[in-house]
Amino acid sequence: MTTQPLPKPILFHPLKHHLGYIREFAQAGVLLPEQELKRAFRRIGGSQLDLYIGPLSPLQISEEVVLYLQQQGLLQPEAFRPYLALNGYRICTLSDGSAWALRWGVQEGRHVHLHPGRYSLHTLRVKANHLKTALAAAVACAKYEQPLSLELLNKVRASLLDLPPVQGYTAEEGLGKVLELVLRGV
Repeated sequence: MTTQPLPKPILFHPLKHHLGYIREFAQAGVLLPEQELKRAFRRIGGSQLDLYIGPLSPLQISEEVVLYLQQQGLLQPEAFRPYLALNGYRICTLSDGSAWALRWGVQEGRHVHLHPGRYSLHTLRVKANHLKTALAAAVACAKYEQPLSLELLNKVRASLLDLPPVQGYTAEEGLGKVLELVLRGV
């Protein structure tokens, strides 16, 4: 998995928000102990999230946002925080046309928290449990060198995610659509 450190002051969670990173994680996940996988899946959360499916890597996204903030004189926390004051976030558009929400980051030295813009170009709104299921299934398919089946899907939902079984899915919507996205690159 290509895990390049992101430049400060960027805080970004690619396992929740970046399809390319998620696919890489699925490949590398075969080597991770089950407890570490479970921790990673829990960090994805349980609500809805915005998933970037575009061509820019997490590093490219971060570098473009840093450049934007430098050009606007907003790179330092003293300038950035008041910039967000009106509604708690601002939108930044990147070279591929995708929009990114800039929020206040609570991690020391990483005060610019990035989220893909809701319903923006190269972004899909997905349920977190669908994403976790697709990621866990991709890891299992790679680990056991077998294609996806409903049995395998429900096995990982029970053993890794503590989620109930599904009766089925279609490729056109919901879980099936997210499975197709994640498994396509694995």
